[in-house]
Amino acid sequence: MSDSTAGASGEVIIEPAGQLDAVFRELDVRQCDDGILAAMRLVQGFPVPVGELWRCCTEADRLSRWFGVVGGDLRLGGRFSVEGNASGTVERCAPPGAGAAGELQLSWEFGEDVSQVELRCEGAPESAGDAGSADGAGPPQASRLVLEHRGIVTLDFWRAYGPGAGGVGWDLALLGLAHHLRTGSTVPAEQSLWVTTPAAAEFIAGSSDAWGRASEAAGTSPEMAQAAARRTTVFYTTPDCAIPDAEEPDTEG
Repeated sequence: MSDSTAGASGEVIIEPAGQLDAVFRELDVRQCDDGILAAMRLVQGFPVPVGELWRCCTEADRLSRWFGVVGGDLRLGGRFSVEGNASGTVERCAPPGAGAAGELQLSWEFGEDVSQVELRCEGAPESAGDAGSADGAGPPQASRLVLEHRGIVTLDFWRAYGPGAGGVGWDLALLGLAHHLRTGSTVPAEQSLWVTTPAAAEFIAGSSDAWGRASEAAGTSPEMAQAAARRTTVFYTTPDCAIPDAEEPDTEG
């Protein structure tokens, strides 16, 4: 089935093959008095100019096509809200130009939880531009998005889910961005009919496992990381799933 194939609803069908491998994931974990200070980093290259990638990340009309409906004042110092998701303040907004990367820094407020999100839109390294996609196929990469999300989570929540609670959501967002840039789709992945399919469940499980491996690399025990990955998959694929109690009595990293 090609990327241009549309379902009965008129949506362009999402084909996630290769997407999980196209994303570089890195995690830094530190225990603090309030819980776990976790910083996740995702990097993906795209075959579009830096300016086009920047517009996708900063213009409300473009964001609605792959991420979600964003309202408010999308400029330095402005308040914004993502429909059904977080709200926050634009703390830094420096568009790309003259060879410099575009940089966006946001407070990310969800209920009582406040964290930081930073986006960087930059030219792809020369080697990536020559090589194409992560598996050596596909169009050359002209730009790349570097996304960092930092915040403190409670010890119980970290034991239950690890980084996958937020990481899977960002993986779905990057899938939506890649799909939008490839096909012109105007429906975010998490709002599409695809998200209810077995293919979506398989993608979510793959993302959970990838974040489990990142957690292991950051110092979490394999048993804890794998258990958290399984719980994350269940949480994202089971309606009305409650937060389970963590089985492990302690944490590492």
